[in-house]
Amino acid sequence: MALLSPGAAAPMMSDGIYRTLCALIHDQTGLHFNETSRFFVEKRIEGRLAAIQMGSPEEYYQYLRFDPDRQAEWDALIISITTNETYFMREERQLRCFQRDILPQLAERSTTGRVRIWSAGCSSGEEPYSLAILLKETKLSKQVAVEIYATDINTRVLSRAKEGVYTENSFRTTDAAFKEKWFTESGPGHWRVKDELRQGITFSRFNLFELERYSLLAPFDVIFCRNVIIYFDLDVKVKVVERFYDRMKPGGYLLLGHSESLISVPGNFKLVHLPTDLVYIKGGEQ
Repeated sequence: MALLSPGAAAPMMSDGIYRTLCALIHDQTGLHFNETSRFFVEKRIEGRLAAIQMGSPEEYYQYLRFDPDRQAEWDALIISITTNETYFMREERQLRCFQRDILPQLAERSTTGRVRIWSAGCSSGEEPYSLAILLKETKLSKQVAVEIYATDINTRVLSRAKEGVYTENSFRTTDAAFKEKWFTESGPGHWRVKDELRQGITFSRFNLFELERYSLLAPFDVIFCRNVIIYFDLDVKVKVVERFYDRMKPGGYLLLGHSESLISVPGNFKLVHLPTDLVYIKGGEQ
């Protein structure tokens, strides 16, 4: 029997219930937690037990599985366990590639005058608003109508995205001119996105692991899914990437975070070199 070191706290839950809860979370969201995440997950579940005045992790598991009103608690748990670190113009080199290399190609080959973009895992909205700003900075905004579908599993950050009010932390890599051009002051230390950037953006809750929902989506020209699939195990990554491929127009672009790749994910996306960055293309078409 292992002994706790002096001053160490006893584990909040047994190994069995921890694995069971992690498996349930995985089945519902695709998020993968293992022993290295144990302290984080236990503290978040401990917080939820206190919030709803529930006595044990075992009881909480039963509640998440079978209670008819469990969806509200699932939303609260997801808010607690998901990471939503983001800011405007994050990974700017990739965004400039979208602006300078991808958008002109899409505008040239569009037969409908429309370009559809999915910001999958949009968090509090900095990414889709950044995309809208990049479009406004080009002449293409008068040539094509761009529709941005921005989704996240976390309902709290989606509410913030719809509100469009940000603190200085969201502008950590941009200059004052950027903020003054596209935002208006909304109280001390807060800035509200200008209404013109909201046009064409639809915010919606979407769980990437609800695989049957993808068939409801119209095809996209570009899918941004940056710093999201790193939280999935390989099996979930494969299933999600397959759905992205199915929901993408021929020659469409998939942009992942710079710390992510599809090297271990079998599929039909082809990695190609554009003048300013590496991107994935459906079927290798350009």
